[in-house]
Amino acid sequence: MAQGSGLVLPRLGTVPVMHRLVADDRLAVILAKALLEVDIVIPGDWKRAEHDPTSFIRLTLERWIRTHGGPAIRHRFLLSAVISNSPSDWAERDETRPNQLFLIVEPSEATCGCATFGPTLQLLENVHPQLPATFFHVFVGALNCWLRVYDYRDAEERAETLREWAAQEPDADQYELPDVAGSIPPCMRQAVLENSELAQLKDRINDLTAKKLVDAVFALDGVSRGVQRPELDDGVGEQLSDCNPPLPCLLAVFADGDAIAGCFDEEAQGMMEVEPEPNIIIPFDPTDTASVQRTFHMFGVACQAIAAASRLIDLMPGNDQWIISR
Repeated sequence: MAQGSGLVLPRLGTVPVMHRLVADDRLAVILAKALLEVDIVIPGDWKRAEHDPTSFIRLTLERWIRTHGGPAIRHRFLLSAVISNSPSDWAERDETRPNQLFLIVEPSEATCGCATFGPTLQLLENVHPQLPATFFHVFVGALNCWLRVYDYRDAEERAETLREWAAQEPDADQYELPDVAGSIPPCMRQAVLENSELAQLKDRINDLTAKKLVDAVFALDGVSRGVQRPELDDGVGEQLSDCNPPLPCLLAVFADGDAIAGCFDEEAQGMMEVEPEPNIIIPFDPTDTASVQRTFHMFGVACQAIAAASRLIDLMPGNDQWIISR
């Protein structure tokens, strides 16, 4: 018999329950393909990302950070890493370079890591009079290769600016200016040891804590200088011309609440008046697999250096506080 007439309800079993619209994902697709070709991604993440190239890249970035010291980094620093087609949130995309991307690292706006050096310097001074200044400058210099450190030199510049402003006021003598010089331990005036001298001294240190600190700062310096950051060209510089300096990711003080911390607190009030430049900006071309591989290698070194700095702060006496409000 012929089928009777009647209504047939549509079946939705084969219709996807989720649809995704991605606009202009050409570079994301190209980068995902390049990451696959250089064995940086895990193919299984494509399913986890629900076949979305942007999510696929995000999962790859998260895994790369995790395998290059992510847990140690998060113990002392609140940072974010993104891949963008412009070097800053406020910078316009350079349409003359359609294939350019940037790997960017910047801190949380509201917080900054903190390290108190005073107790460590006292300990190291008992080993050698030049060791405290050497330790401080090697540490700060190594971390400054990747993240901005706010230390006594920044505080001195801020105090000098405040002094110049106060001098223009009729009651200039009534202003109380921060005594940055008085916050700097005398041992910091000593000359820094040469690398060869420090290497010889390291082998003669008997104090176990001091030896661990010196070994750790050696390791930090070695990792940090394992690769050189690329110089930003004039085109990128022009895109960043209206930005403030990068936000500090670490405040280096000698004692809790010293004049250096006071200068930081005062200066921090205006750090976000203009969009700050990211701490790390690595431009690369996703159509060039060698460029992609160099970029992720460089980013891996940066993560390892930041993780080494975080572990070193954990070793330093008197550093229970890990972040402060900006």
